[in-house]
Amino acid sequence: MMKKPGMTEAGLKMLLTHLSSDQERAGELYLHMHGKLARYFSWHGCPHPEDLADEALDRVSRRLESGEQVAQIISYILGVARRILLEQRRSLLTTGTLPDDRTLTRPEAGEADDSIMDCLEGCLGKLAPESRALLIEYYSPEASARAWVRQTIADRLGLSLNALRNRVLRLRRNLETCISECCQGGESAGGGE
Repeated sequence: MMKKPGMTEAGLKMLLTHLSSDQERAGELYLHMHGKLARYFSWHGCPHPEDLADEALDRVSRRLESGEQVAQIISYILGVARRILLEQRRSLLTTGTLPDDRTLTRPEAGEADDSIMDCLEGCLGKLAPESRALLIEYYSPEASARAWVRQTIADRLGLSLNALRNRVLRLRRNLETCISECCQGGESAGGGE
């Protein structure tokens, strides 16, 4: 990935101002958003998720600095992240180094959290790729963008919002059953819906 120019001080100030008028809260939101973006890229199997999170925030700051008007900053940042993910996948496809969808990295956690995360990863790996992607996309957006993202998913799949909720609920129940069985030491067939 070619390194683009980084964030300028003016761009950072504009981004922070869009996140919150309170400087301290804006800094907290920036760090929180960076972490969420890194996890987003990580869950999608991207190499160097921290760098991609930096890139997303850099792009947003450059666009704000160039005068682009943004009403919903969180939704805008998530849209930029999705664009970067698509670019990343396209790049990896052309180089032939697309990672396995089940290759997930996770933040540091305690031993109990590790076993739960191992079960989650194993159970996600047992789902059909479309089902896994649907669950991740459905549950990943910030609260402010959640309704818009879910409506977009429903439209893309040709479903009503209720039908989408029912489909996700079935997938989630299968996933929860698999995780529960895994955590109790049993092996689950995993819901390959």
